[in-house]
Amino acid sequence: MCNMTRQQINDQLELLRLKELFMSDIKIRSKMALLLSEECATEVPPYQEFCELTHCTPEIATMFTHISLYDVILTPEEIASERKRLERMKQ
Repeated sequence: MCNMTRQQINDQLELLRLKELFMSDIKIRSKMALLLSEECATEVPPYQEFCELTHCTPEIATMFTHISLYDVILTPEEIASERKRLERMKQ
């Protein structure tokens, strides 16, 4: 993971932002999960509502769907630590 491109690091930071949003509030978490489950039920998921809610791109939304639930559930401390690590990698 040390040999990540700047774009990959930015993508990981964006995914981290979504994880933080997911963990921030039960209503938001429920809405995100519902939208993803509805979007995943279609042949080609457009993620439009999910992207509008989270202010992310469809590419990031797709990446987010491939993260296991275990990797999404993080404490604020874990999120802060990961953000610091990724920011250091950008320099």
